[in-house]
Amino acid sequence: MASTRTLNISSREEMDAYRWFPNAQTLTYAKVAVPQPAHDEVLVKVLAAGMCHSDMLYYDESFKHTNTKPFTMGHEGAGELVALGESVPSMFPELRLNQYVVIHSRNACYLPDCPHCSIGADNHCRRHLPCGLGIDGSYAPYVAVPARTIVPVNATTEVISPPVAAVSTDAVLTSYHALKDLKAGATVLIIGIGGLGMNAIQIAKNLKKAKTVIVSDTRDVTFQAALKVGADYAAKPEDLASLISSNNLTVDTVCDFVGITATFHISSPLPPKELSIKTNIWGTKKELAEVLAEVKALKITPVIETRPLSKAVETFEDMRNSKLTGRVVLIP
Repeated sequence: MASTRTLNISSREEMDAYRWFPNAQTLTYAKVAVPQPAHDEVLVKVLAAGMCHSDMLYYDESFKHTNTKPFTMGHEGAGELVALGESVPSMFPELRLNQYVVIHSRNACYLPDCPHCSIGADNHCRRHLPCGLGIDGSYAPYVAVPARTIVPVNATTEVISPPVAAVSTDAVLTSYHALKDLKAGATVLIIGIGGLGMNAIQIAKNLKKAKTVIVSDTRDVTFQAALKVGADYAAKPEDLASLISSNNLTVDTVCDFVGITATFHISSPLPPKELSIKTNIWGTKKELAEVLAEVKALKITPVIETRPLSKAVETFEDMRNSKLTGRVVLIP
């Protein structure tokens, strides 16, 4: 039985894509074939693809990875299902043609013998490479992905725009997962006011009911936007201790979205109590559905900028050189 399609795509038809190649120093443009979905895959017409700093890892010599094959980058994808593999209707009856969806690019296995998926921690599953971080992702007009990665948006593109849906899959989801245990009434310090930090402010205030949100970044240009979405105080790292002391604040939780030695040294002395330190990676597929519901309810409004997919390399270099203040979303 052939794949069910709404598009008549030749196996020789090509599309523009932005890819990782071994030894390349930056994101690279290439012509590739429009993918044909396997029996358990779907073909997504990409409507928006968020660009994330994690892409930089593949161009960092200190990052150890085993992948040696070129792949299309982009792990924040939203789009429309335009083809279903032959096994998809029976395996995933909730999926249908022309459906508005996002991709949970963690690409977990969801098998009962998986030590992570079996306990609901699919964000830690390592059985498959993530879409856009090892196998083909969304920096292209079309991407074929396993049907198990798909999460319906359950809203129209007018209610949740494709750029907002795209960044919800990581920039919102990672912040949501990081703050899931934040207590109501807490005072939280958020370090790093980029794509994730802006969402974290709103999650802390609007969902977790934090009493006070303090933000810190080396770029004071981000402060006005942070205060606009709900932060109570903003300071550069060197001014944090003075701000906390002069306002008689007690920090309960520090959420560090930079994650380098310098920010750890800044944050760890601030809470004057016994410390628990927890790392965080991405978020679960179930949490992604929850995030989309909160975005639909206007509890979280990601701060984004859109650019055409043709500007992918230029945008990548802007991100490398810290010229971006929020999440940039590429539109094919």
